[in-house]
Amino acid sequence: MKIFNRFFAVTILMFTALISCKDDSLQIVPEWETGVNTYATLKTGSSSGFVNGNGTTPVEVNFKWISIDGANTVNKIEFFILFNETYVDPDGNSKLVRHGGTEGKLIKTIEGSAVPGNRADVSVSVTPAEVYNLYKDNTYNYCGTSVSVFNNSLKPTRTVSVPFIPGDSFTLRWVVYTVDGRKFDSWSPSVCTEFPGSNCNFGWAINCPSDLGGTYSYVTTNIKEAGSPVAGTINGTGTLSVASAGSYRFTDFSFGVFDFVYGDDPALGTLTLSDACGFLSYKGTDQYGAAYGVYTLTVLSVTPTALTIDWSNNYGDAGRTVITRTDAKTWPNTLTTTPSGSCN
Repeated sequence: MKIFNRFFAVTILMFTALISCKDDSLQIVPEWETGVNTYATLKTGSSSGFVNGNGTTPVEVNFKWISIDGANTVNKIEFFILFNETYVDPDGNSKLVRHGGTEGKLIKTIEGSAVPGNRADVSVSVTPAEVYNLYKDNTYNYCGTSVSVFNNSLKPTRTVSVPFIPGDSFTLRWVVYTVDGRKFDSWSPSVCTEFPGSNCNFGWAINCPSDLGGTYSYVTTNIKEAGSPVAGTINGTGTLSVASAGSYRFTDFSFGVFDFVYGDDPALGTLTLSDACGFLSYKGTDQYGAAYGVYTLTVLSVTPTALTIDWSNNYGDAGRTVITRTDAKTWPNTLTTTPSGSCN
């Protein structure tokens, strides 16, 4: 016990000596620099994304830099665009390809007198054509062989005139320079996502407005009744009415076959034609239910005026129908029934 008390006493004396010898002048006090944060919002009236099937409509952003204390002046802003796409690899895994890495590619620079003042907006417009020109030479190994991103059999609807398709996404990021030589190219997560009136990038994807409704005429050939071929050609007219956003109902989903071979009513029930960013499919069943009334279709060709499909139901009724628009609308050239983006 005496040994413990002696050790404890010595320890207290040493600790007291350390405290009494502390020199506050040696403590480093950080000098905080003032900074610049940024904020981008969608410009009023702008499309909120690149429009599916449209290679020209831009996304327009209002951008501002902010010096809260007014102690900083920005004299140069660089804007970079990132382009990502999704696909399914040979193992069936969904993959995200970052064609611009994490930094992106430089798309616009504003400097000198073109730079707005503190808290003043400047409009930044980005078109699909501009992004395509930056990335047109990119290649990627999707399924074992490197191919051009814009000439890729996995994505047959991706073309030079319509370079971006559903599944693509984009991010605009920026680097800000001040007159005192500083460069702001990253901010803390709280500034980017939590601080009111501040963000560090602006993202968008592909918008898929659907406007297929209208009137048409049709010609049906290659007719089958319960799996058996039937000679003849059927001509008729109809209306493609809107059931809900991106969902439509033909006047007759059999395009005259029910009447021609059975003297039956048109195929309707709960059937709808779904347009999901140009990918067409049938939902629901006709009036005969799931046992006989489930339909599939295959898009064979599409022109501005004529959509040619093969269709069938699980009873064996089928036909090849050319659906010709009789209104002022055109069929989008992106309409397809072929899933894209899978290595398998």
